[in-house]
Amino acid sequence: MVLSGLHCPQCGEMTVFAERPSDNEIWIKCGTCDLFIGLSEEEWNRIRTSENREEKIHSLYQKIHPRMERVQSCRLCSAKQRDGMTGGLCTPCLSKALIIILLIMIVTAFTIWYGIF
Repeated sequence: MVLSGLHCPQCGEMTVFAERPSDNEIWIKCGTCDLFIGLSEEEWNRIRTSENREEKIHSLYQKIHPRMERVQSCRLCSAKQRDGMTGGLCTPCLSKALIIILLIMIVTAFTIWYGIF
């Protein structure tokens, strides 16, 4: 059973799937990392029928691993970090983006000030 469109709470990739090894047990696994969550059939039915499945899987993961944080990847360089992400960008990419925006603003201000179009 593929849980399409759900992000893994551990690595952040969209490779989460569910296996049914027996009649009364469901395993939620990730194809990229070593995520494993074992559920009973009642818990699985509660998660499967709810609208916010990703949040429920993430809360189960937080109960099992309370000290683990979600790994995020930078939108520009795809570097994976646990924290320090601002707006989806790592610190080096954020500083580069701010410098580029500042340069564009300076060039635009001089262009408007001197009337050079």
